[in-house]
Parts: sequence; C-alpha cells; structure tokens
Amino acid sequence: MNKTNVLCDKDRAMLTAFSKRTLAHLTVRMLPFVTDYMNTNVMKEVEKDRIIIEHAVAAFMADTSVDEPEIDDIFEQTKTVDRAFVKGLMIPSMAIKVRHEDIEDIRKARIRCLSKAVFRVLGNWPDSLEFEAGIRQAYSEQEFKATLAEILHLYNQETRALSSSINFLDPFSTAMKFFAGAIFDSMETAAKELTEECTTTIFEEKSDD
Repeated sequence: MNKTNVLCDKDRAMLTAFSKRTLAHLTVRMLPFVTDYMNTNVMKEVEKDRIIIEHAVAAFMADTSVDEPEIDDIFEQTKTVDRAFVKGLMIPSMAIKVRHEDIEDIRKARIRCLSKAVFRVLGNWPDSLEFEAGIRQAYSEQEFKATLAEILHLYNQETRALSSSINFLDPFSTAMKFFAGAIFDSMETAAKELTEECTTTIFEEKSDD
C-alpha cells in the first residue's frame, strides 16, 4: 500500500466533494465563470495539499519533523501552484495579483495542521489496516471531527483572503465583493455538512475492524 497516494487520493475526493457542495449551496445567481473558477480553484488546492502531504510523509519516514524552516519551504513551493493557477485563468474584466503576504499566516497554519494530521495518522496506521480503520486508530470520533473542521475552515479562510487579490474592472467590482461573501458562507455550510458526513461514515465502520 502506498500510503502517500492513499492520503492524496482521499484528500482529492474530499475537496472535490466539498467544492460541489459549496456550489450547490450558493443561492445567488452566479456569473458565468464562477463555476469554472471554483472547479479550477479546487484542483489548485488539491495540488497544494499534495505538496504538504508528500513533505509530511517524507519527514515521518525519516523520523524528523515539519518545523518552521520546512513550513517556510513548503509555503514557497505552494506559491508556484498559485502562479500557475493565475496564469491559466482567462477571465475577462479580471486582474489577478496574489499578494502572498495577505494569506501567509493562514496558509502556514493550514500546512501545520495538515502535516500534524498526516503524522498522527501514519503513526497509528499499520499496513494491515485500511485507511478508515487507521483513522479510527489515530483519533476519537470527536478529535477527528474537530481536526477535519479546522482543516476545512482554514481552507475557507484562505479562499476568502485570496479574494482581496482579485481586482475586477467596473461594473463587476461591486458584484464580486458580494459573491466573495456568498461563496465563503456557502463554503462554511458545506464544511460543516461534509465534516459530519465524513465523521459518521468513518466511525460507523467500526464493525469492519
């Protein structure tokens, strides 16, 4: 079993489901490009999480830790993902410049949180167990729920902070400020639902251990 691939695949599935649920909760009439933007954005987040997970797994296997110098290095690597994302966006009336200083603290908190979770899971996940059973070995139900909620909330906070880096030309500027708030509210609702759903699914499988 390649545990790095399993962790990355589970993360991709969760964030993809999260993005779809967020869009489903948007009650405002979306501008035509919002769905495409959200779908592209979640793939960006999947790629950044992959970088974090790979570094955390490597550190765990080397019996080291993910300390501030490593967090700084991971943060720098995630910037390249942001730049590729911005370069790939072809949206009229939008000028994007990511000011990483605006989101540095939030993203580094997310790096710490996800890295800590990877360490905890790997430390309690023998090869004989499937991923879900490994989660149950690593966390109590409430601990897992709190950890997943924190990871998703940090993701939401970062997405909201990044919205300040998107500058629209008139007349779209005022409209997009409204959309940014609506998207964040929908993301928070989706995060709560997905946290409950994932926790219930994993911890109802105890009988399979």
